[in-house]
Amino acid sequence: MFDVSLRHLRFAYDKELVLGDINLETRAGDFVCLLGQSGCGKSTLLRLIAGLERSDPGQLLVGGKPVERPSLDRAMIFQDYGLFPWMSAGDNIDIALRQKFKGMEKAERRKITLEWMKNIELDEGFYDKLPLELSGGQRQRFAIARAFAIDPPLLLMDEPFGALDAVTKSLLQDTVLELWQKVGERRKTVFFVTHSVDEALILGTHIVLMGQSPSRIIHTHAFAPGEKPHRDTMYSDPKVMELRNHLIRLIEEDIQQKVKSQKLGAAGGAGKA
Repeated sequence: MFDVSLRHLRFAYDKELVLGDINLETRAGDFVCLLGQSGCGKSTLLRLIAGLERSDPGQLLVGGKPVERPSLDRAMIFQDYGLFPWMSAGDNIDIALRQKFKGMEKAERRKITLEWMKNIELDEGFYDKLPLELSGGQRQRFAIARAFAIDPPLLLMDEPFGALDAVTKSLLQDTVLELWQKVGERRKTVFFVTHSVDEALILGTHIVLMGQSPSRIIHTHAFAPGEKPHRDTMYSDPKVMELRNHLIRLIEEDIQQKVKSQKLGAAGGAGKA
């Protein structure tokens, strides 16, 4: 299991600062929801942790080591599923197993693939279907199964349910939570990007609220053992409702501050002209 440490992390695209002075310490086994509006740098931060972008040495440590490149110890699930369209859904899991476990026999890989298909409630008949023959929810189930099948200590999820309908989204949220809780002491560290306050409350043991770009952390919340919200009490528990309203208010205040800043900047530019 991996701790993740962000120490004065800064990151820019083409000299435009996206992340400014991000500081965060997470422990192995945490389920961290990165919450914030579109464009605040959540996905950029996730890509840095994945090794898809490079940070300065020492600013980002995973398991105590700087992140230098992508690794099968850090599995990523994307909003667009990330399945190879020319391979069957089952082979999309098999290829990941081949990469992670070099000496594993084909029969063993198929056994593990079918086990994980069962875990995501899809029967063997889906193995040979191409991704385009599946619904969005079914494709995302295969992406989840692939990520869990290679047993990474760190699981990174970039708004994986953003394109799904409300019912499918709820079902997959529950599936991910069940799979994450299932592994007990070997529970994975999860970083989950979302712009939904409700999704963060349902999933996260820790909520990290990120402000507008150049992003900073404007609020964090860690649930004490036994206090994590449940779907059946989500809208009736006064403490959860108070936290929910607080997060929404902070997001709205941050947006209004950004809008005000942009208006002042536009007015200043017009004055100079």
